[in-house]
This record gives sequence, C-alpha cells and structure tokens, in this order.
Amino acid sequence: MSPDLRDRLLRLNADLADCAIDPEQVVWLACDLLIADLDSPALQELAGESPTRLEQRDAAALVKQVLVELGITLMTEDEATWYLGRETARRILAGAPRAEWNYATWRITLQVNDENDGVYAALNTYEHDPEPFLGYVREYLRRAEEQLTEW
Repeated sequence: MSPDLRDRLLRLNADLADCAIDPEQVVWLACDLLIADLDSPALQELAGESPTRLEQRDAAALVKQVLVELGITLMTEDEATWYLGRETARRILAGAPRAEWNYATWRITLQVNDENDGVYAALNTYEHDPEPFLGYVREYLRRAEEQLTEW
C-alpha cells in the first residue's frame, strides 16, 4: 500500500472516531482504494453509493465495516484527538496560513494550556509575535508523538 493511501486510511479512521465522516469524500476514497487493489465487500458497497445522497450515519457504518474488513484497528476517540491535533500542529509549524488551521487549534490548546491561560494569550498575539504560540505547538507535537507511538 502506498504511503498516501496509508495516510488517507489513517485519516479516515480518525474521522470515524471523531464523528466527522464526510459521505461524499468517503465514497470517492472507496473508489480510489478499489483502484489501488484493496478490496472488501463493504468497500465495494461504499464505492457504489451516491456521493451526494449517502447519509452521514450510513457512511459511518460502512466506513467502520470497511476498516474492520481491511484488518485496521479502529481508533478510539482519544487516539483520534491526538492524531488530528498532530495534523494541525504539523500544518502550523510548516507555515500554513492561519486561515487553514485557525478553528482547529482546540485540541492543542486543551492539552498545553497552563494555569495562566498562556496558550490563549500566545494565540491572541500570534500575528505580531508567533513564537510563543509556536512553542506551545511544538510541545503539543512532542506529546502527540509520545501518545501516538503507544498505539
């Protein structure tokens, strides 16, 4: 399996645990997985669904079955939170524009905040002085890597 498909399956697993399945995206992903020679009954069923008519709860049930049939251990909500937060931290540290991550920092801020709410102050001054917030993001990334190597 290519690294790209592996990453997409990891993200799919995280989205399932985070209750953030996008029916249209998962139908197209299922098609890509079939083209890449992955196969299972649920994967075929998901690829055959209408990307515009599939309901989220039905998509989530099919995604869960696909992952199980492919032998992928389902992420817990906690694992998904660390995984998704790590993705956000990596985007921030890679220099992505704030508009791409601004509403996804809650996973980071919840984990690295201190008794003085320092992470929030650092986030509020990010535009003028990014380094304090980037320090919190690096700390989160370190913790996330520790958490995620355990599973």
